[in-house]
Amino acid sequence: MSLSDTQLNQLDQEMDANQREMVVLSLDDANAMMAERNGSSSPGTQPMQICARTNPGMLDGLWGGTQSIYNSSVHSFVNTTWGVPTALGAYDAYNISRLLSDIGGFGTKIRISVKNGKQYLILTGYPGLRNRLKGTRYGIRNAQLVEMGIGKYGIRGSSISGFKLSCYVAVGVEALEWIFNDEAVLTDLFAGVGVELIKAGIASAIGYAAALAAGALITTAALPAIFGAIVIFAIGIGLNELDNKYNIKNSVKSGMRYAVANIQYLHEQATKITTKDLQLYTEDVAASIIHELIDQAYDETKSWILRKIQPGEFPLPSWPKAPGMPDLSKFKIPNF
Repeated sequence: MSLSDTQLNQLDQEMDANQREMVVLSLDDANAMMAERNGSSSPGTQPMQICARTNPGMLDGLWGGTQSIYNSSVHSFVNTTWGVPTALGAYDAYNISRLLSDIGGFGTKIRISVKNGKQYLILTGYPGLRNRLKGTRYGIRNAQLVEMGIGKYGIRGSSISGFKLSCYVAVGVEALEWIFNDEAVLTDLFAGVGVELIKAGIASAIGYAAALAAGALITTAALPAIFGAIVIFAIGIGLNELDNKYNIKNSVKSGMRYAVANIQYLHEQATKITTKDLQLYTEDVAASIIHELIDQAYDETKSWILRKIQPGEFPLPSWPKAPGMPDLSKFKIPNF
């Protein structure tokens, strides 16, 4: 069934209304064209718009608007030296406030006691103020202590949980940065995630060590966790400062891009090495090693002989004496 003339005219009008033409011009030429069109008496089917290169959202529709919102909010926050550490520090502060509420504040103290070869953690303070751990003695590996981050095993469990959370946040942030960056490639994602995981590991390890040291010196139950969280926050900001100062992450990204771009060249260089070359190289290395071993053995043997045999012990042969000259002192020349 064919379309009628009315339907064709309507389709033609809809196409004229919905089409968009894009012309790449300099900013001066674009402004001149806008002024010329505004002064013209024949308006077009659509109003003319100028889209700067820094504002591609006008052409990308909903995606461009989402990207603009992300760049102006989340992107600016996560690319500061304090953004992500502050967010993780706020989560640590929430957990510490819950810990203080459960154990009755800073008045609860702990000490280690050994009985029958087993270690116990003794809690002192006001049990009535505690929401949890109302007893006075618990095994050092007690599940509640480990869950709440009290004792060395609790500190270790809290550090592992914090490291996992840091890894999840790092992967999520780098994935968002890669998605909303039009110029990023896949290697940038791997490089960014790798650098952030290394920074998370360093901060978590130093914070764990600081919390253990504080637990060995301080008896207040909650202070080791607080001290460890503060150290992790400070180390996180410091590592971000070093990253920005020495451009570490961007250098890793550039290195991975170069490696991927030149992997074919590296493969060609590797294939140029034939088995004959490897055989000659192996023979040369083996010959040089053998010569070196022979020279070293000769020197050691010579040194050993000189140490063991004294000069007077050499069996020197008895050579005959040289003949003596005749005595001419009494020889007289005859008179002629």
